[in-house]
Amino acid sequence: MIQDMNVNISHAFYYVAAKFSSGNAFVNAVKKAFGAVTVYDENKSFDNPYITDMQTVQSFLHGGGQTYRTYRVFLDDVCPDLTRAGMSGFCTMISYFEESNIIALSFHYGLKGISSDKVIGIRQSGVNKEYDFRGEMHSCTSLAEKIRKALGLLPHVETSYLCEVTKFGDEKTLDDIEEKHIKLLYGLMTGDEGYHFVPEDLVRERLANFWGSRDFMRIYAGRQSFLFINLLKTPRQQAYLDRQTQFGTDTYGSLNPYFYMEDCPLTVNHGILFSVEFAMLLRALINEVLAFQTEYKNKKFISYYKRIRETRELRRKIIKVLEKVEQTKIAEIGELSAVLLASQHIVPIVEQVKYLLELLEGDLTMIYSERNNALMTVLTVLGLLLAVWQVILAL
Repeated sequence: MIQDMNVNISHAFYYVAAKFSSGNAFVNAVKKAFGAVTVYDENKSFDNPYITDMQTVQSFLHGGGQTYRTYRVFLDDVCPDLTRAGMSGFCTMISYFEESNIIALSFHYGLKGISSDKVIGIRQSGVNKEYDFRGEMHSCTSLAEKIRKALGLLPHVETSYLCEVTKFGDEKTLDDIEEKHIKLLYGLMTGDEGYHFVPEDLVRERLANFWGSRDFMRIYAGRQSFLFINLLKTPRQQAYLDRQTQFGTDTYGSLNPYFYMEDCPLTVNHGILFSVEFAMLLRALINEVLAFQTEYKNKKFISYYKRIRETRELRRKIIKVLEKVEQTKIAEIGELSAVLLASQHIVPIVEQVKYLLELLEGDLTMIYSERNNALMTVLTVLGLLLAVWQVILAL
């Protein structure tokens, strides 16, 4: 067990079929429901350090705008008593992905000097642990439900867990951590307190999906769970900062603020939050498709034309989100997204879902045509009967 760890945690809930006509309508609804909010804008200045960190990362990695259009609102009053909770920071953010009509509600907090066992406990049940929020005891789960109802959202269809470790005891390198604590990494990601007794080949299989473009940071991804080792204030990270300072000063006259970023409870360092959102966005869309396919036969009073339109819209959403990987300007970010998609087993499922939607559309189109043909037959017969009746009347 490691006694001294610094971690940043993100619990996120994803909702589909949000009933907002636009991103601005979403922002107005959040303002109306909660009052004290801060609307994120990459072009404005804010005192909030979390928002500043997000702006810095977004500007550096995405040129000021992500490939998928997102509206974000921070709930200023939704924060526990940090001293009593033992947290170094906390923020609540609601994000609306306009093109996919999906909402992500995420809670982010930092913890300093805690043991690895406590981090594993957070993975197991931290989303249900209660804290004092202005005299009311709430967990992330109960808060999410309260916020969901206030915005009139359907129950969530996906959740995700992201743990960023910025201090791993006295360890200074990723190689040492993997050599000495490979099973602990598995335990931290999965929440398995019995990690000591898990066969090493299974551990390595579960940690097979990983990515890292620097030798002091690496993200491991599993089903709905992401572990990000980001060794700040270590010799390798300092050497990297020195090199970037030299290169940035010589080439551009100064070093981009992105490289000065330190510990941030928002889990946005290196753009990890954005990539996790992207993977979970697709998972939520897949769930929406499966639910639609299961229920469409029971929707007797909805026109077949409307069902066909909904089917085509679902396929369009999935294809559009997948296109975002190819549109990413920085190759490393695109590679990270690809790794995270593989970790969620999304790519083969997406192909099946796209095929399913094609079959469903074909089925609906055929039924729609049959109904139209039947209607035309009835109208033709009625027309003939009317003509015969007119002839009879004329005699």
